[in-house]
Amino acid sequence: MSPAAAEVCPPAVPEALLAGLSERQRAAVTSDAPLLCVVAGAGSGKTTVLTRRVAWRVHGGSAAPDHTLVVTFTRKAAHELRVRLRRLGVEGVTASTIHAAAYAELRRHWADTGARPPALLHDPQPVLRRLLAETSSDGEVDRALLRALATELSWSRARLVAPGDYPSAAAEARRHGGTMAAARVADLLARYEEEKRRRGVVDLDDLLARAAELLESSGAAAEAARWRVRHLFVDEFQDVNPAQWRLLEAWRAGRPDLCVVGDPRQAIYAWNGSDPTLLHRLPALVPGTAVLELDANHRSTPQIVAAATAGLRQGGDGGEDGARAEVPSGPPVVSDDGPPPVLGGFEDEVAEAAALCRWLRGVRRPGQPWRHLAVLARTHARLEPVADALGAAGIPVRRPGTRGRTEGVDELLGRLRRLPRDQGVRPGLVDLAAEEVADTEGALALFTQLAEDCAADVPSPSVGAFLDWLAASRMAQLEEGGRDGVELATFHRAKGLQWPAVAVVGLEAGTVPIAFATTAGALAEERRLLYVALSRAERHLWCSWATRSAATPDRLRTPSPYLEGIRSAGAESEPLDPGRALGRLADLRDRLAAAGRAS
Repeated sequence: MSPAAAEVCPPAVPEALLAGLSERQRAAVTSDAPLLCVVAGAGSGKTTVLTRRVAWRVHGGSAAPDHTLVVTFTRKAAHELRVRLRRLGVEGVTASTIHAAAYAELRRHWADTGARPPALLHDPQPVLRRLLAETSSDGEVDRALLRALATELSWSRARLVAPGDYPSAAAEARRHGGTMAAARVADLLARYEEEKRRRGVVDLDDLLARAAELLESSGAAAEAARWRVRHLFVDEFQDVNPAQWRLLEAWRAGRPDLCVVGDPRQAIYAWNGSDPTLLHRLPALVPGTAVLELDANHRSTPQIVAAATAGLRQGGDGGEDGARAEVPSGPPVVSDDGPPPVLGGFEDEVAEAAALCRWLRGVRRPGQPWRHLAVLARTHARLEPVADALGAAGIPVRRPGTRGRTEGVDELLGRLRRLPRDQGVRPGLVDLAAEEVADTEGALALFTQLAEDCAADVPSPSVGAFLDWLAASRMAQLEEGGRDGVELATFHRAKGLQWPAVAVVGLEAGTVPIAFATTAGALAEERRLLYVALSRAERHLWCSWATRSAATPDRLRTPSPYLEGIRSAGAESEPLDPGRALGRLADLRDRLAAAGRAS
């Protein structure tokens, strides 16, 4: 550590907190600004900076661990933060998803007041399905219509839009609501709220609203809640929506103690209600906020950084949603040089998949796990033919829809749900372990770890509290244990992850950008989404498209308009398969001979 760094390091803080950090990272960790916004690009070490800043403040005495809340957006991220903090000698900090933190706040209030907690509606879709059936002419429910209604419900709640205000808000945001008229969507949303009141249940969005209402009140409960949370840290701030921001501000209660970390180039959830402009507007919303930028990519090679940022530069200012696609003029890159990205166009998905198999085998090092390689696509449908081709070629995969399932999870989860809800979850798991149910050993280890994570949010959790915590953490899938295979994921699913080698397939117009992205704001988000996908690669990057699909062989597709930027950034073309090349030459000779005879 440099002498300058040693001077600012409080005596109580271990020097290890600053070890290995760049100058900008060190500045973000040690800043004495009580209100701090860290704009951190892909690969810039934002998780390291966030974790070490929490530890720096705790060890330095400016933050008490049992009064510190770190808000994340996934349970996995929260667990990782807790593990990192423990390694840095910090115990007692609450690191949690915002829904789990809100639920913990409400459970304390209900326990203190002797109130009976309302039942938690884990998934609104069954209720929405019944409402759709009741209001349809034939009682049938189209799955696409159900998904569209669920999306509009999520968007309206995130944007604090009441059912009666939905038509005007949707028109302003140019939302289509599937094929339903805005008035019908508004009616269904109102019916949904009434159904929850009738049944006495709350959903995940209600947790945010009720916790905010509690904290905004002037009673003793609000004072106690604000007393518990005095130091607030927020990860992935570019994904915060207005409902979440309301709760975060209620926790902060005007106190100058807030640190957020985010990347405007990775704002990809505006379609679902997030407000990516909050990151840019934070200094105005919270006067006195200092802004520090981390723009050095410590993960990807310069070639990959150039390819990932090229599409953003090509895209313009980010459109009417105000979320600018911020692109540094020349971000410093500290990674070693690597091979140029590979860019290929193919006659059909079969040829694309065959070339992709060769590439994956070529970039995989001897002994390297297959899970160090990934194939990403804009949609799940575009991944299915790739999964089939890789499987046929003997390359193990983690297929879409199955990633995240440890063997025995469903069996063990069902048994856990049959236990009394007021039984302690830890003794309950011990009882289940004693039953020696086949194929649940891996799941049991996973649930034991999850129970420990839950205990960080809910003291001495019961079985019921644990199951509700899982839902409040928005944990749709459980971690997969042990099984190796090439990772298959959508662009959205890949966010926050990284692999040494990444293939991005399906880069056709109509898919990237997606066909229904018609506004300037939606197109800007599509560019950011592609940036997220490309920037997942550390050293090797493959980009491809196919002219025809097996489903619609007569309909020709064209390359994504965003590929021109990748090509201009130095991507190399995928070499043509030798067998296919010889076939084309033979066909060309036959055509020339036929033309000669005709003349």
